[in-house]
Amino acid sequence: MRVAILGYGSVAAVHARGLRGHAEMAAVFGPNREKAEAFACANEITGAETELRAALDRADAAIVCSPSHLHYRQASQVLNNGVSCLVELPACASSAEAGELATIARSRQLTVQCAHTSRYLEPYRLLREWIQADSLGEICHVTYLRAILPRARSWADDALLHHAEHPLDLFLDWFGSVQPLGCAACPAVPGAQDLSLVGSVCGGVPVSISISYTARLAEVKMTIVGSRHTVATDGFSYIASDDADLTWKGDEQQVYERAVADQDKQFLKACRSGEGGIPWADTIRLTNLVEEFSKLWNRG
Repeated sequence: MRVAILGYGSVAAVHARGLRGHAEMAAVFGPNREKAEAFACANEITGAETELRAALDRADAAIVCSPSHLHYRQASQVLNNGVSCLVELPACASSAEAGELATIARSRQLTVQCAHTSRYLEPYRLLREWIQADSLGEICHVTYLRAILPRARSWADDALLHHAEHPLDLFLDWFGSVQPLGCAACPAVPGAQDLSLVGSVCGGVPVSISISYTARLAEVKMTIVGSRHTVATDGFSYIASDDADLTWKGDEQQVYERAVADQDKQFLKACRSGEGGIPWADTIRLTNLVEEFSKLWNRG
């Protein structure tokens, strides 16, 4: 298949490397001609375009890796141009937008999927297996913390729509549902730099998520407390536990790149056969959950 990549940042480069040898890298799109051409050259991509339509004319499928606030608009343009679409998380900002993308894809018989990349990361794959196999015992408590060093960007990220969605998606996949109980953010506006969510799973088990975009020490850690064993992971390079059989180590970058490559190949499989990848219904469910937390936002 011919694939166009929308965006030329670090995430776009990971997609390009993962697809090499599995698809024809037909075009990269971005507003800066020099950056687009440099990205195309570095990643063995045939064309570099500053007009989206020109990139889509070369492609059967597109991967949206542009800044978060552009995801929904560009995904809509991709689908309306008759091209299947994989859009980086967050795919959209509301359930209405998620529904609209589903409607366009269905009417044009195209594939639309979101990059639920965390589900493909090896540590989280293992945790899912262990939870389903009852290896930890009854789940008692789940906590997640991600502290990200301040980034110089021309656009503002949104902690609830972006980095909080990753663990929320995992909890939905592992436990079936999440009951939102609270949401506090500072500053108390969309795009908050620091955010905490509290919810429950499995009929009352507490889960919490904390995201910081202002930290001076980077950290990622999920801890799952079970009645028999406890595990902790950064989602990329290790799983620690009181039980040696529930531990694991890997290379962070290799794990991340393998997850993106596996995800992208599943998307291409879905484009070809209709089977593969994570269905858009899961993206709608995640978007609905984020909206429920947003309603609880402490704006005081």
